[in-house]
Amino acid sequence: METEAIFQQEKEHFLLHSALFLEEFESDFRAYFVLVAKEYDNSIDEEEISAIAKTTYATVFESDEKIKKLKQTLLSVMQKDRLKLTCVLTRSMLYFMEKYRVFCKERQSVAYLDVLCACVYRFHEICEKTTSQAPSFIHFGQSGDVLFSHTNSILETFQTMKEAGEKVVFLNLYKGVPISSEARIVSIDHESVTFTSEGELQAIAIKLDNNAFIVKNAYFTKHIKADVVSYNFKSNTVKLTNFTYLMAMPALQRESIRVHPDILATVYMHHHNAQTSGRLYDISMNGLGIVSNENHGIFIGAKVKIEFELNELSQDRKIEVEGEVINIIEYNTSYRYCMRIFPDSFMRQKISHYITKREEEILEELKKELQEYML
Repeated sequence: METEAIFQQEKEHFLLHSALFLEEFESDFRAYFVLVAKEYDNSIDEEEISAIAKTTYATVFESDEKIKKLKQTLLSVMQKDRLKLTCVLTRSMLYFMEKYRVFCKERQSVAYLDVLCACVYRFHEICEKTTSQAPSFIHFGQSGDVLFSHTNSILETFQTMKEAGEKVVFLNLYKGVPISSEARIVSIDHESVTFTSEGELQAIAIKLDNNAFIVKNAYFTKHIKADVVSYNFKSNTVKLTNFTYLMAMPALQRESIRVHPDILATVYMHHHNAQTSGRLYDISMNGLGIVSNENHGIFIGAKVKIEFELNELSQDRKIEVEGEVINIIEYNTSYRYCMRIFPDSFMRQKISHYITKREEEILEELKKELQEYML
């Protein structure tokens, strides 16, 4: 894990999520790569550089060794001119990322934009290095976020904030509900920092989330993730260590609160003449998470009709909405479907009522958890 720059599972999720874009964009990338390369050296054989562009496009997501081998091929084609090679790669990769950004914007989902940025960053770093050494501080945690470990600089910044009397903002999720509050830096001891939170539920939310998350601010340009050393629920105090930077914090990317249901709701997705059923994992005003062992022709980008029941106790409990598949994550033999939904005003009202009620219930559950730990 320490020597592997990009965790393979996260890369696979990105490639699955973006398969349609990557397939359609390849010819565009090759054409642009050839155009830029010939700007710097018009004598380059167009067929040869087009073939190399195709290899470059695929190698962005390959291992370090394959990137290093490609680098030697590129240098040979560019007649050992490192400056030309850097210019061609930089312009081509910026073009790649800009087109993917537009793709994400159209789909209203930026969940994997940081993954592409990390892949491109590492590719560029390896190609830029004159030795075989590549940066080893990038890795993907199991949460899927890109992490950068700079513990010493983070601790120094916390010290600066403490001296200035500045506070941090914690953000955790409990069953989909965001729990956030300001916290004061109490002390810094070796590689650990103790915080006192102003929110009575923050410490218990951190414990149940197994990590603390700190929102970026004027002192930190990136969000921070930390492991927990100890808690004191009576004083709302947590002691944290192993601070790492996050390139993204999914909880902040959510357009609205996404709650976990309190019922086992079966969801039916209809695509053409096929039906795929699954279990409701979470729900927001704009989306659903569905876990299923089935996939009857559903793919990323597919338009589906969705039916399920929210609460067995309510009289008018049926929900019917149009949806679009934003992502499909495979777990061995099961699937998790990430859906964007488009409810009409009537369905929106029913969903909103359920989410509001469920949010209140979840906060009450969290308070009960806190009371049990304080006994």
